[in-house]
Amino acid sequence: MALLIGFFGFGFLERASVEASALAIVEECTSKGGDRGQCYEKTVPDLYPTLSIPEIFDVIREIRKSDSSYQFCHVLAHKLGELVVAEDPARWVDVIPLNPSDGMCSNGFVHGVTVGRFRDDVLTPEQMQENLVDFKRACEPRADWAATSLDQAICYHGMGHLFMFITNGDYRRSLEGCDAIGRSPTGDFMRVCREGVFMQTYQPLEPDDFALIELLPEKPTKENYRRLCAQFSEDAEEGACLREAWPFFREEIIEDGGAVTFCSRQPNATETSACYDSVFAILGRQTLGRPDTAEKTCATVPDSERVKCFASVAGSILEEDRTDGQRSVDFCNRAEGETRMACMQTLASRARFIFGDTPEKTRFCSLLPTEVQERCR
Repeated sequence: MALLIGFFGFGFLERASVEASALAIVEECTSKGGDRGQCYEKTVPDLYPTLSIPEIFDVIREIRKSDSSYQFCHVLAHKLGELVVAEDPARWVDVIPLNPSDGMCSNGFVHGVTVGRFRDDVLTPEQMQENLVDFKRACEPRADWAATSLDQAICYHGMGHLFMFITNGDYRRSLEGCDAIGRSPTGDFMRVCREGVFMQTYQPLEPDDFALIELLPEKPTKENYRRLCAQFSEDAEEGACLREAWPFFREEIIEDGGAVTFCSRQPNATETSACYDSVFAILGRQTLGRPDTAEKTCATVPDSERVKCFASVAGSILEEDRTDGQRSVDFCNRAEGETRMACMQTLASRARFIFGDTPEKTRFCSLLPTEVQERCR
């Protein structure tokens, strides 16, 4: 932090522009060597509360422009959410609208808020019931939060993470929490909530995450996860458990075209399809800024899944930053033959889910080929 202290010392931060703040952080993290992403995750939160949360997200935007290797900022936004909610945990639902309206960083801020609010609490079944009103309204649109369906889906996913913390790693009670809130008046979010439950034990980030895994009767591993998932009698629960184990196979899936092998032995065809959905979305998030890698992987999947692969990667670009419409369309253009247009058509059909009825949707639709623009609108 030496450069930052020198650069921002004596009150300079208050008058520094967003661009200057971002440049100083990029220079600081570059000079240190090593993983710049981890450096940003440690350094950027220090801007708060001197800068507001919206201003900090503007800094992140500038960092991503300056450093093309840093595109996946979900973890950083997660840390910001936890930082803000710690100031007044009782207002956790009220700070969710501070999430960027364009959903940048895959709505990681919302995840940070929901998990941060109850990270240190373990609730009895009775206390879970008492908090159900807040759990049900947390992810629903309201006067100060015009949430799109994508915003909601990511929020409900975060609730799955939350339930694992407040039940001390009890899968059954966590899944029952999803049952209680996942089917809302605005949509069915059961699947993403369940995936949040299982993701919590497969992708630990913070010391508390690792401590939670220690509470499990048996830690999931690459060798035992299929057996552990078999304990869930409902196909939808077993399927979510199986596909969230992807971190054990990260390299095989992303670099070696292992999606088919990973998605084998799902409990039914519906869960197999959901597994491909997840794997291709993961591919998109893990290869932001590396479209050549994503294209190469999509070329290895079965013909029946190729459109889904290209469209999911293109959609992941929008999920990370909805202003990146051109880059999303450009990835579809990498596909060959009929796959290219089918990718565009898929993006068009998902525009409302991603953008809602907003000017951003109109702008995105205008980037698509003329023959699919009407479908998009």
